[in-house]
Amino acid sequence: MTAAMVGTTGAFAVENGDFSIPAVQRMKQAPQAEVKGWKTTDGAKVIEIWQSGFNNVKAPPGFKQFAEVNATTHSTLSQEVSGIRAGSQYGFSFFHRGRHSPTEADSIEVTVKDGNAAPWKKVFTTTSADWQNYVISVGTKNGDGPVTLEFRSVSTASGDPSIGNFLTGVKLDSTIKPPACVANVPGEYKWSTDNTQTKLGNGKLEQLGTAKLNADNSATHLSRKGVWQINTKCQVTINWENSKFVDVLDFDGKKLSGKNQIGTIITGMK
Repeated sequence: MTAAMVGTTGAFAVENGDFSIPAVQRMKQAPQAEVKGWKTTDGAKVIEIWQSGFNNVKAPPGFKQFAEVNATTHSTLSQEVSGIRAGSQYGFSFFHRGRHSPTEADSIEVTVKDGNAAPWKKVFTTTSADWQNYVISVGTKNGDGPVTLEFRSVSTASGDPSIGNFLTGVKLDSTIKPPACVANVPGEYKWSTDNTQTKLGNGKLEQLGTAKLNADNSATHLSRKGVWQINTKCQVTINWENSKFVDVLDFDGKKLSGKNQIGTIITGMK
């Protein structure tokens, strides 16, 4: 991948967004200088690159390699991208996957720094069950200067600062647009639960008032507070009270439907 302009749109590609340079066999903790385009705050100044299939972890379809943001410590991978025109709409996308647990998530904070504008910042949480592709609209480009994109390890399901947060397929330019479902999620939902099909619940059908999913990705329901996020498959994950309860729900533009971590069936009507 290069940092060349795509047509006349003012879109520039992130350099080495698939972490294919350097090519590795199995896994390598490569010195920063070998990983084209990227910088790290890792204590050992290395960026850990995995080949698809190593340790039975396959890269997303179409990719051969990926990075582990936690190389030897909690650290940040960053890249400066130039060429996005002032006033243009732009965004970023990436694939993220936890390493340790299919039920407990790894967390990564993404920050976009655009000149003297306030930094754009958000935390994404993903388990090891599968790669999730996140597509995010940042807004309007502030001036003609470069944009810095940062991925900072926040936490790992393993509890080990050297194990967690796989990353690949990173893009940032003026062609990135999230699917319509991403913009349509915020709102109020009439919340109901069905515990009749799980032995872990109370065995009841319940109408539980209104849940609110706010534009700042916060969530509120009854006395609970949480954080929601959505992937490109229109699957909404709501993390209530720091993983005390986790709902993974499908969204069709009007209705949220799915289950929480103990198997309770949930429906939210907008």
